[in-house]
This record gives sequence, structure tokens and C-alpha cells, in this order.
Amino acid sequence: MRCTYDKTIFADSDTGFCVAVFATQDNTVPAAARSTYQSKDGHIRFTATGYRLPVSKTVDVELDGRWENTKRGLQFAVDSFLEIVPKTKEGIIGYLSSGLINGIGEKTAKTIVGKFGLNTMEVLDEHPEKLLEIKGISPKKLEKITASYTQSKAMREIVTFLSPFGVSVKKAAKIQKEFGAQTMDVLKNRPFELCAISGFGFTTVDNIARKASCELNDPLRIRGAIQYVLDEVTMEGHLFLHKTDLCDKAHILLNKGFVKEVVTLREVQTELYHLVVATRLLSENGNVYKPKSLMAEADTAKRIAELLMATSKSVDISNELAEAQQSLKLILSTKQADAVKMCFAHNMAIITGGPGTGKTTVLKIVLEVYNKLFKGKILLTAPTGRASRRMSESTGYPDARTLHSALGLVTDEDDDFLNSSDAVEADFVVVDEFSMVDMRLAAELFRRIQNGTKILLVGDADQLPSVGAGNVFRELINCGKIPVTFLDVVFRQSGTSRIALNAQSINKNSTKLLYGPDFEFISCETADDAAALIQQQYLKEIAQASVNNVQILSPFRSRGEASVKSLNETIRELVNPLVPAISEFKVGARTFRMNDRVLQTKNKGEISNGDVGFVKEVYIGEDNDSSLTIEFSDSRIVEYGKEDLDIVELSYAMTIHKSQGSEYDTVIIPMLTSFYIMLRRNLIYTAITRAKKKVILVGQKQALYMAIHRNDIDKRNTLLGERITRCHAKLLQEQAKKQAADPPKQMKLSC
Repeated sequence: MRCTYDKTIFADSDTGFCVAVFATQDNTVPAAARSTYQSKDGHIRFTATGYRLPVSKTVDVELDGRWENTKRGLQFAVDSFLEIVPKTKEGIIGYLSSGLINGIGEKTAKTIVGKFGLNTMEVLDEHPEKLLEIKGISPKKLEKITASYTQSKAMREIVTFLSPFGVSVKKAAKIQKEFGAQTMDVLKNRPFELCAISGFGFTTVDNIARKASCELNDPLRIRGAIQYVLDEVTMEGHLFLHKTDLCDKAHILLNKGFVKEVVTLREVQTELYHLVVATRLLSENGNVYKPKSLMAEADTAKRIAELLMATSKSVDISNELAEAQQSLKLILSTKQADAVKMCFAHNMAIITGGPGTGKTTVLKIVLEVYNKLFKGKILLTAPTGRASRRMSESTGYPDARTLHSALGLVTDEDDDFLNSSDAVEADFVVVDEFSMVDMRLAAELFRRIQNGTKILLVGDADQLPSVGAGNVFRELINCGKIPVTFLDVVFRQSGTSRIALNAQSINKNSTKLLYGPDFEFISCETADDAAALIQQQYLKEIAQASVNNVQILSPFRSRGEASVKSLNETIRELVNPLVPAISEFKVGARTFRMNDRVLQTKNKGEISNGDVGFVKEVYIGEDNDSSLTIEFSDSRIVEYGKEDLDIVELSYAMTIHKSQGSEYDTVIIPMLTSFYIMLRRNLIYTAITRAKKKVILVGQKQALYMAIHRNDIDKRNTLLGERITRCHAKLLQEQAKKQAADPPKQMKLSC
């Protein structure tokens, strides 16, 4: 159907999906699809949907697709399109100056058409070097023009091909950058090569391959499935998968949806062998790792063993311990005092315990004693910005930093970890909330710590493990080589806090919880009812405190009315509704509004993953010039362009995982049996221990009991603890051999 662009209704810059109105003289447009708007030009107007649809009024376009019934009526779903440049001088000038081609404005377009006339498009396609005859077009500018023209044509073809598979424009550009002029050949004939590009899952690539009628037992397809399975289990927290399980899972995936077996288990095993031989994957005792995962685990184990072997000077801290308690006006229990002494008796030590057991009290005394004895350089650090700032507030030391900042890692990308090598310049390193540290970040930390540095790791081993792969804190505790103090007596509020007491009960698999003003359960049966009650409770709580002190924590990000996504949208409309005086900024399907409470989801620059702020300014410019200004704590003000907002989201509600390292006066938690897949003891434990003053659970007690009784928190494939034990034993043997070969010389005594 031949038509012209009229206007855009909706456009998502991330995916390229858009909804636009087109005008045509084609009378085959169904009556139900026609706009009721009576235009002066007499054209029929209709709504079309598709990816990267042409938005220039200077060219006609041939749309190919189908009519579909939607919630908004009958619309034309575009499968492909072809731009038709009018065979008139005016039409060609309009096309060239439309902004589709970089380097050509209206004046240059008129000059080009004045020179080449109706043959201009043929010159662009076949003899672009002739443009050098135009005054003002240098070889450098010609290169810019031809690159833009070629890329624009190629990109539209690529996006059109990939759009049915939900591949975003951003990812399509990534493919084009990787394969260049060979992109369409790869897509049509060698699609499994896409598996080599980060961010392309096997399922998407497999769908593309089936469209291209590729062989279902193509070795590239099988290898892609193996890599995909290993990527998936890594996202679940595992560092490896045994070869038998890996092959079985890949075999099931490759044959999914087929009546007959299209790939044999033997073929899968053969391709796994080839991947290992090529070192694309690594196998150790039948356990298959991604190379970076094995390197991180093995190197960390070796480095920790080396740090443990460093000689530790024994120091009597009795006087300093007494003085520190007196000066800070704190009294330690016997176990807390033992924890302090342990820190000064060893190079590396761990303190773990639940809320209210005195971890912060012990840390204050440790720092006070260290300064009295050594006055060395102290580095206080934590995995998130919120945890590091809370560490500064609780200890009185203003310079606590995030681990990423301390290690010089600006973002979460792999390259940062690979290219950073600076040693940590500190005599005493303290890491709080260590349960949040994954294998990759732990490897980077211990690699940078120098021999002789004192290390103290603090955290709550009963919380959720790290979001990233590994179970580092528990492995270090359980390896038996690092001194550990377990603080298990609740001191908060003179032992009367129901939050802390219930946290202990939950860890003991007990459902006999204490309820009262600081620990409430509001019963309801459905997600809709829970969402409504949560809204009521949220408004009630923020009326007594600030929005910053009340947090909704949900197990699920986007499933049901009690999920983070749904609650954020409904809560925002209650606490920050759109009024004429408030500006808002739409980015695809998301909307940001002045005064919105927002969360950054990745480390970038001075803002850390998990930092919460408020939108202070919305600037609406033309095209992609619009921006948001967000103010975070400590008066950190950052401007975000449209392209940066993929790492920002509303934060009235957040996932329990994302709340790790934070504390709030009040937390509100939906607890429903429909969340079954996520309900674990450490999940509910982590959620309630985010609260300092009050916990409100909303939903079904059956769901709470299910969570308490499910305790499979240690089931992550990692061998860090075993490796530390082996490495330490090996170093001890080497040390013993060296001492035996070179015994200390005895001093001769003279009369």
C-alpha cells in the first residue's frame, strides 16, 4: 500500500517500535481502520504499527503487512516497507534534506539536485564520488554522507528482518557493527553466529534460524544451546554445571517443540567436547565453567590462602579495648569483646550476625582500637552506595566508599574488571554487607589487596546471597580457615524489638512470630486486595514519616498487581499525580515525572547501583534533546539524557534483592502464595531485616509459612571453600619443605 507519513502517536527509542498515522489514496483501507478526521487533501488516514517506520513527509512509502484488531481498533501491522523517492526535483531535495542523511542540509541538497537533476539518486547509489564536484563537499564530508546513506538503507533492512523477533534497534545496531556488510548474509544463512554477541539469547537466535530454514542439528545451533544453558544457570547464581546436567538441559532445549528428536544427546556431547578443546568453556573434574568464572574462583582461593599465610603480629589489646569502650561509652558482651580480639589476632577475620546483635558496635570499637595502636590507613567499603553511606553514619567515619569506587571500577561492565589493576592502598580494609559480594567482585577485591593488609569482613550470612554468581560469604565462613565470630544475642531496643526477635525465629524455622505495633500482618486472599491494602498502608505510613523512610518490598518485579512494576505505577499516581504545574517525560512505555522517587539500577559515574533520588527537573526539547535532572543524597545532582534512562526506574516499590544493604524505618511486604517460586527463608528474612522500626506484611500467612520452611539457600554450584582449603594446605606443605631444607641458623655463644 503506497502512502505518506502524517504523524507519530508513539515511539520507543529502545526497541524502535512505533505507532504512526499514514495517509493514502488507496480505497482498500477497511472502513473500520479509517480515521474520522476529515482532511482537506481528501486522503484516507489510518494507524500503522511497526519498527523504525519512516517519519519523513518528503517521500512516499510502500507498506507491506496485515490488518490487525487491537484495543485501539483496526490497525495496520507493518512487516516491511520501501521508501519511494519522488521522481521530481522537489521530491529529491525534500528527501535529501529530511535529516535521514547526515551531512546534507537543504542548501546542499538544492546544489546537488541542481547538478545531477533526476539522476541524483542513481549517483548516490552507484557513483557517490561524483558528489566531490559539489562545492563544499570534501572527501571527508563525502565519506560521512555515503556512510550515513548506506547505513540508513542497511539498518532499515536489518530492523525490518529482525522486528518480528522482538530484537531492539539497539541490538540490531550491535549486529551491524559486528558483521558490517555481511549482516544480512549472516541473518539469512548463518544466524547462529549471533550467539557470539553478548545479549543474544539462544531462543531468539533459534527463532531467526528456523525462519531461515537452517539445519536443526547445525553444530553452531548446538553450541549456542550449550552456551545459553550455562549463561542461564550463571544468572541463577551458579559458577558451573556438571557436564551430564549441562548436556541433558541443552538436549531438552534443542528438541523443545518437536515431535521427533532433531538433535541427539551424542551430538550435544560432541559439541561440548569441541567447545572445551577450543577453551570456549573449561572443564574441571566434569564441572563445566565459563572461563572467567573458573578464573575468578581459582584465583580468589589462591589469593585468600596467600593472605592467610602472611605472618600476623600478636598484639595485646586489653588496655586499648577498655579505653575504647570508655571513650565511646559502649559496653561489649563477652562474645563481642572476643570478636574485637579476634580481629587483632589474625590478618583476616569475619563477623556475622543478624539485626540487633551488635555488629556495628563491634566495628566502632575495632576502629577505635586500631587507631590507638597503629594509626594506619583505613579503607571502609561496602557493595552499594546506600550501604557505604550507612556505614559512614553508623561508625562516624565519613570516607566509606563503594567497592566499585575503591577498586576504580566505574560501571558493571566486564571490561572494567579486566583492565583495572591498581593495588588497594590501605593497611586495614573493612567490607560491610559482604553477603552481597559476588564471585567476580570478590576476585577483584582480593586480587588488589596487598600482603600484610588486615582484612575484616562483616555481614549477615542468613541474608540472600549475592545477585551475581557465587556464594562467597558463606563459602569463606564454611571453609574453616578464616576466624569467624557469630553474634547471636539481640541487643537492639534492650532486646524487645519484635523485628530482630522474629528474624531469629525465622532462621530457626519457627512460625511462632510475635505480632504488635512494630510487626503487623494484614490478611487478604488475592493480589488485587493485597495491592489495594498496600496502597492504603503506604499512604498512612508516609503521612507519619517521609517517602524516603517507607519502602515497599516485593518478591516479584513484574508479575501481578502486587509486583514492583504495578505498585510503582499505582503508588506514583497517589503520591505524585500529574497536575498542570508538573512536567513529565515519556521514554517508550515508561513515564518520569517531576518529584518522582527513582532508583539507579547500575553503577555509572558517581551514582551507584541502588542509589535513590528524586526528579528535580524535566526538560523537554526537540528530538533526543530532552533530559531529566535527578538529585541523590549528599546533594549529588546528575542530568540524564533519553539514552541514559534505561538504568533508572521508579522506586516507591523495589525488589527485595535490590533492597540489600539498605535500611528503612518501615517496610511493607506483599506475601502471597502466588509468589511461590520466590518464597524462601532468606528472602523473607532479608525483607524484614531492612526495617528499623516497623514491618507490615500483607497477604496470606500460608505464604509466610511456606517461605520460612523453605531453606535451600546454599544450593549454588561453587567450590570456593574447597579451593581455599586445598590452596592453604599446599602453601603450608611448601612452607614446611622450605623450612626443612633451610633450617634457621643457630647463634654461636661465646664465653
